[in-house]
Amino acid sequence: MLEWINEFISRNLVTLIKILGFPGLIFILVFIIFAVWYQRKYLARLMLRMGPVHAGKVLGWLQLIADALKLLAKEIIVPRESMGKIFLLSAITLPVVPAAAIALIPFAKNYMILSVKGFTLPLFLAIMTLYPILIVLMGWSANNKFTIIGAFRSIYLDIAGEIPMILSAIGVMLWAGSYDLQEIIEAQKSIWFIVPQFLGFIVFLISYLAMIEKVPFDIPEAESELVFGYKTEYTGAVFLDTMLGDYVNLLAWALLMNTLYFGGYLGPSITGDPIIDGSIWTLVKLIIIITLTFTIIISYARLRIDQAVRLGWNYLIPLGVLNIVLTVFIKYILLGG
Repeated sequence: MLEWINEFISRNLVTLIKILGFPGLIFILVFIIFAVWYQRKYLARLMLRMGPVHAGKVLGWLQLIADALKLLAKEIIVPRESMGKIFLLSAITLPVVPAAAIALIPFAKNYMILSVKGFTLPLFLAIMTLYPILIVLMGWSANNKFTIIGAFRSIYLDIAGEIPMILSAIGVMLWAGSYDLQEIIEAQKSIWFIVPQFLGFIVFLISYLAMIEKVPFDIPEAESELVFGYKTEYTGAVFLDTMLGDYVNLLAWALLMNTLYFGGYLGPSITGDPIIDGSIWTLVKLIIIITLTFTIIISYARLRIDQAVRLGWNYLIPLGVLNIVLTVFIKYILLGG
């Protein structure tokens, strides 16, 4: 038995390092800690909120530990009339879906957890479509009118955002001539796709904000209307797990945006090692995208659900189709691509 374990580890050492270290579990957990801290501090500066600016010693990171310990110490309450197993399992598995999608993202040339040559972009989008299903199960299984309303709001919002996002991704696939995420990155060596696919990027950006359910699209949670939406009945460590799901979801979509429009891991050589250089540029661009996200969060008020759905169906979907038509016309007719 011990020999079999040693042989398995020796044969799969690199893969295990990727899964457990970078860009796997440890990286995702570190990102979540950083993103929560950065969001608190950055938004506090923009909003002139002195509490979050000064709370916690050493740049406030101790406040994160205090909050995590507080949630872990709280009792996990399962509502009496809820569907207990579904109620718990849907929340516990919530971070798993975007984490599985992150496994397809190239952090450097030929450096990703899972290599599926040829169809990584469609597979990424297919995996991420499972995320709203878990949200519906969370809201429905809690057997609470606020959680059910929040869950259905999430579905309406995700459909209105997911369709135009897929349309904008089709524009990138047509321009790159590939379904593979690494080949899409390599096709951006001469110019990032945010330039020739700027219309598609705008559609993707708005849809991305809807998919991560941040202001102005935090409609499914809407504390002033729904207590806390589909998360209302979750407490303690399970609630903490739902929050982890939010930030892993944010990470997955931000990495996809970087891959499609900002050249992914491409950038000037820093250390001479392609894996280290690619990882550095991926992280730098990721921080810029996260900063843009948090800036938009602080700049706009929440939309109503009908306004958000109308934005997706009446404006973003037609613009996504227009981007595909323009891509075909420019790439294959004007440029003879």
